[in-house]
Amino acid sequence: MNARIRHMMALGLLGYVSAAYALELEPPEREGGVQLPEILQAVKPVRSTLLARTSNPPKTDVVQSKEVRLEKLKLLNGDGISGKFLGIKNGEVLWKHPSFNASVAVKSGDVADIRLFPGPGKSRRHNCTVELVNGDLFQGDLIELTQADLVLDTWYGGRLKLPRKTVRVLRPGQSVSRVVYEGPDGSADGWKTGNRNTGAQMRGFGLNNLNPLNGPAVPAKLALQILGKVPQIPGKGSGQNWRFVDNGFNCRSSGPLLGRNDLEFPERSQIEFDIQWSNYFGLGVNLYADSIKNEYTGNSYSLRIDHNNVYLYRISNNSSSRIGMNVQSRMQQPKIRAHVAIYIDKVKKTIALMVDDQLIHNWKDSNANFAGKGNGLLFTSRNSYPMRLSNIRISEWDGALPQAGGGKNLGNGKEDYLQFSNDDSISGKAKTIQNGKLILATSFAEVPVEMSTVSILELSNPAVKIVPKTGEVLAQMASRGRFTLKLQSWVGGKVRVESPYFGVADFNPAVFEKLVFNRHVTRPGGIDNIFGQ
Repeated sequence: MNARIRHMMALGLLGYVSAAYALELEPPEREGGVQLPEILQAVKPVRSTLLARTSNPPKTDVVQSKEVRLEKLKLLNGDGISGKFLGIKNGEVLWKHPSFNASVAVKSGDVADIRLFPGPGKSRRHNCTVELVNGDLFQGDLIELTQADLVLDTWYGGRLKLPRKTVRVLRPGQSVSRVVYEGPDGSADGWKTGNRNTGAQMRGFGLNNLNPLNGPAVPAKLALQILGKVPQIPGKGSGQNWRFVDNGFNCRSSGPLLGRNDLEFPERSQIEFDIQWSNYFGLGVNLYADSIKNEYTGNSYSLRIDHNNVYLYRISNNSSSRIGMNVQSRMQQPKIRAHVAIYIDKVKKTIALMVDDQLIHNWKDSNANFAGKGNGLLFTSRNSYPMRLSNIRISEWDGALPQAGGGKNLGNGKEDYLQFSNDDSISGKAKTIQNGKLILATSFAEVPVEMSTVSILELSNPAVKIVPKTGEVLAQMASRGRFTLKLQSWVGGKVRVESPYFGVADFNPAVFEKLVFNRHVTRPGGIDNIFGQ
């Protein structure tokens, strides 16, 4: 192929990509320290319109197209397809793909999960979070608690009545938390990667964003390949930085950095992510960092986690000191994946770590000031084994640590337990709640309590372990709640659900964020493409 033909092909491909893709490059028109061809310098960079969310969006308003926000259907065999979820009819999932002439019916027995993008709904903030004995978690307005039932009013399902014996915890005064960031989903926008060992500076992912699902080369990359001038993408091939693969970040060497410093952390925050690893792993997580150059500089708190232990360090003015002793991480083999949740309270100077809903430790910094002085979050790979991070979520935290994951009671398990907003507590029998007032029967008297002063009401009902059943769906809600349901029908703007606790109800579909089907079926290995290249 002569040079003229090669350039004509590249120009044609770039003409196509200018209408279909957005490039976000590091100024001045460089990526990975390599000058880009003039042919690409003429393409005006614009921010991606894909889903990843942050509390510090670009100043220029971006109109998100429904065509970009494609929903995702994953089958039990690991196959996946994007498109639009149209509902459920006669036990089959109705699905439409932009390339299909008509919708298709998918056997619900073959579906692993569906990722939804909730549309606008008549949502409102609720005044109570409810946790059931099976671990279901949701929000509602607390109407009444009697000896027999709990009554709630919800924007998504109307009035719900649940048997008291199915209720485990009430958290009054708590509503949907503000989401600071949720992603990456379709794009690595805002994230940067570098390497503390090689000295590589933190840079955006740039062209690597154009191939997030690691499929065939997209037109811009193909054009560069034809020209023979493919720039070095951070982490591509060499494994020296983090890579963005299948809506997550992969790493396979020691020293790579992954971070961002544009997060508006609240006074109390909850930072969650999923981690997967091979054999062993070592991960550093710097919180509220004012520098993301490396894990040892600036001012922050640094959690250092491996398959055996967890350490917490205070980083202050580039000096580090350990807080407390190391604790066991409970992430030893054969475990190769976990859900990590970190809870930070700036005022109390406490940092708690939970792994798979189990409390690992709650540290308290005895220093006068909170060490973190910035809006940065930094992940550091601390050994050379493959590791993957995904489903990163940062939100406002209500200050109360989840309890039901381990099935442990705050109280003695024989009486109802009441914790006040000032951390005082008392045990007794919660007789009724009406008109915002609780009547608590104690060993010495019946005490009226204003619900506005209550932080947690834990009923004496024990947690139960539920075995997933055929036909059940775990519905994850946009408010970070979850229901175990049977979906009777999903047509238009109405979803009819059946719960073993509150019976049949009609839900607004805007409340659902993800539907997990067939939890009783073992997923094949590799379904999540942990370290796909």
